[in-house]
Parts: sequence; C-alpha cells; structure tokens
Amino acid sequence: MANLNIELGNEVIKGIRSIAVRHYGDSGDTSVGRVIKSALEMRLLSIKLAEQGGAEIEEPMAGWEFANKQPVGQLPAEVQSWLFRKGGT
Repeated sequence: MANLNIELGNEVIKGIRSIAVRHYGDSGDTSVGRVIKSALEMRLLSIKLAEQGGAEIEEPMAGWEFANKQPVGQLPAEVQSWLFRKGGT
C-alpha cells in the first residue's frame, strides 16, 4: 500500500470526517482513511465499468415516447376539483 500526501480544503476535510462519523462511528485517522480508500476504489471502478479510459461519465438521458396511443381525455370537472383545488376547501 502507498501513502499519498495530498492537500485538501477545509470543506472537503469536514465532509470526509462527517462521512467517517456516519459510517464508522468516529472521525479518527483509520476511519478517514477507510472513507478515502472507498471513494478512490469507487471512482476507479466507475472508470473501469464505463470503459472510457478515465473520461468523465455523462448523465444518462432518456427520450420518452408513447407510440400508438390515443390522447386521453381530461378528467371530469368534479375529479379535477378534488385533485387540483387551491386551499383546503
């Protein structure tokens, strides 16, 4: 195993310690190290699964289509008033 010397901002350190407390019960060096190790392993796994050689992964996109469907008529006015009325009356 290798030791890495990296500089992190206060907000990042605070976030890492918060995760360590939430998952491991304390924010000691061992717990912080486990959080960082897990984060790096997850990132490397995501790169491997994406098979893009380390390129950033784009957000998935979906195009919704409803083929061969007839347009649905509106709900009766009474039902619309139950569902969409303003206030509580």
